[in-house]
Amino acid sequence: MTRWRHRTLTTGRRLADDLRALLPDYLPVAWKLGLTFSALVLVGMSVLGSLILNSQLSAMQTQADRFGSTIASQLADAAREPLLAEDPLALNVLVNELAGSEQLDGAALFDRNLRLLHRAGKLPVDAVPTLSGPVRHWRDQEDPLTTYFAVIRVADATAGYAAITLSGTAITSAQAAARSTMITATLLMSLIAVIAAFVISRRLAQPLTDLVAATTALRAGDLNVRLEGHSNDEIGQLLEAYNNMAHGLLEKTQVERVLSRFVSPRVAERMMADLGEVQLGGREVHATVLFADIVGFTQLSEGMAPDAVAELLNDYFNAISTAADFYRGNIDKFMGDCAMLVFGVPEEDSEHLYHGLCCAVMIQRLVTRLNETRAAHGLVTVDFRVGINAGQMLAGNLGSQDRMQYTVVGDAVNLASRLSNMAAPGEVIIPDHLVRDANIAPRLRTRIAGTMRVRGKSEPVLTYRVEGVHAQSETLMEQRIARFLSEYAIARSARAQVNHA
Repeated sequence: MTRWRHRTLTTGRRLADDLRALLPDYLPVAWKLGLTFSALVLVGMSVLGSLILNSQLSAMQTQADRFGSTIASQLADAAREPLLAEDPLALNVLVNELAGSEQLDGAALFDRNLRLLHRAGKLPVDAVPTLSGPVRHWRDQEDPLTTYFAVIRVADATAGYAAITLSGTAITSAQAAARSTMITATLLMSLIAVIAAFVISRRLAQPLTDLVAATTALRAGDLNVRLEGHSNDEIGQLLEAYNNMAHGLLEKTQVERVLSRFVSPRVAERMMADLGEVQLGGREVHATVLFADIVGFTQLSEGMAPDAVAELLNDYFNAISTAADFYRGNIDKFMGDCAMLVFGVPEEDSEHLYHGLCCAVMIQRLVTRLNETRAAHGLVTVDFRVGINAGQMLAGNLGSQDRMQYTVVGDAVNLASRLSNMAAPGEVIIPDHLVRDANIAPRLRTRIAGTMRVRGKSEPVLTYRVEGVHAQSETLMEQRIARFLSEYAIARSARAQVNHA
């Protein structure tokens, strides 16, 4: 028994695996529902059609048997008196008349000893009334025939037997016609039911198809897709949940996009990811800070209109933002005519010092090239002085509970600001300990700028002027500068057209 069960289970698993291999890797829900409903409908219609057909055929056969038995009983009643009177002529006439009827194929009479008295038409050769039963189905060549027997009774005694033979061709034809009609009706109803099942399944699965398309668009970044549907069931709740989720993501993205215009995009991402964790406090980090300040801005701005000052700052700060993004830097803040950039926080960067130095060089080269472009258009130009330092500093949310800012503070930050103030136009000034960094020295070209006394420092600080970085880095830098200038020219042309209009 155990071996048989194991063999059955093994065969079932193999059959399931074979069927699974025939199925495609992806089958839509509408097809699954349609196939399931169709299978149920086909099985149901087949069972129902089979039951109705069998019932109909059985009823037709019962009716034919009832008719044959009735005719046999009538022959028995009609033959009772001639049989008792031993009138062979009357019995012969009675049998011949019945056998000549269109509805009968034969008739016969037997005495009580089962001897055949009279016969006309067809009768089974080996038919014996008491042994054959009341009904005998047989064939004459290819024609189906049925013989019905009835007892001729006188009081309680048996005087003889009557038999009539009916052709089964009519009943067989009627049954075949009924079977054909029933099968045709079953197939037609099944076809209609299968079509209806697929139509209904597709309608039921349409919200799921729309949901898949919407989630695909959502994954691609399109947060404006919304699903229509107000069904009061689980699908309706699912569609409503998706719409609420997409709306929430859109609002979050919009807030993050606006927030990234006021703080670093990376800081904005961190804030939006942990809204519950935004609180005062910070952590000590090793990072690089850069200050870029416009030389003589106060005197310059006195003779310019406010909108011209704003346009000037926007052009140059846009260049600084481009350089910061190119070297993974974060704009900590814009302070009037000064920009403060941080490298290594909040996103960790093992090369934050080198990236900061490259950014400083790129800023000065961008400003030089931008000045050439602005001068060609008769616009005011400026020069920047840049100071850089790296070291331990505190990074985090500083301020008050009601208003805070993510920034860095510390002695290393103060020194970078002082170096920026002491730099000459177009210079990048760094302290000597950065030049002594073994990881930076081979990739940096510098010249001693001199010893400077820095406010807040008891000892003078030896400083260097950065003149360049590694050749490969400068090649990439020049490519990005060229792209920025091309974009700037296009933007200025478009702005000029709008102003002219």
